[in-house]
Amino acid sequence: MKRITYLTCTLIVACMVAAMVGWSMAAGNFLIPVIAIPLGIIVIIACQAQVDIVIADERENRIRGRAALRTLEVVAIGGAIAAIILYSYIVSIPLTPIITGKLVITDDGRQSMTIAEYQPGSVPGPDTLVRSTTINDLSSMNESEAIAYSSYIREGFKENENRGLAGMTIGGCLAAMLAIFGAFYLYYDRKY
Repeated sequence: MKRITYLTCTLIVACMVAAMVGWSMAAGNFLIPVIAIPLGIIVIIACQAQVDIVIADERENRIRGRAALRTLEVVAIGGAIAAIILYSYIVSIPLTPIITGKLVITDDGRQSMTIAEYQPGSVPGPDTLVRSTTINDLSSMNESEAIAYSSYIREGFKENENRGLAGMTIGGCLAAMLAIFGAFYLYYDRKY
């Protein structure tokens, strides 16, 4: 097998494993990644054993090793710093939305509840109101009020789901790691 065929096989296997992992996450089946990732590694190692020319010499292996080590160092330290900074933004009061609830008990014993969400870091008022919902009688909540309440809760998480924040974060981290590795690889390639 030639080097270009090996690289093509590696790319195809990586794409197939990534597709299977992505599908399994969407389907909620977490057994597939446990099987697909090791199987993909075995296929790539088997393809590498079939290569009949030299893929990399000792110099190339040293450059890759040093670049990988420096990448891990930078990503570990930078990731820890970024995690602390991002966590401080999550728990900071100016960035969290203000949610208030009001329970009213009338003279006849009926309980009414109003939940309101206000803009982050603002004083609750009509001009900073984002959304609110009211349930007129908690003990005899009808179907439309239950749907309104559950949609209110669902809308609170909808913005994050629509953005795909988890996927974008993982993709951004992988892109940053590849860029850092590439920079170190080019640096050590010129140095040695």
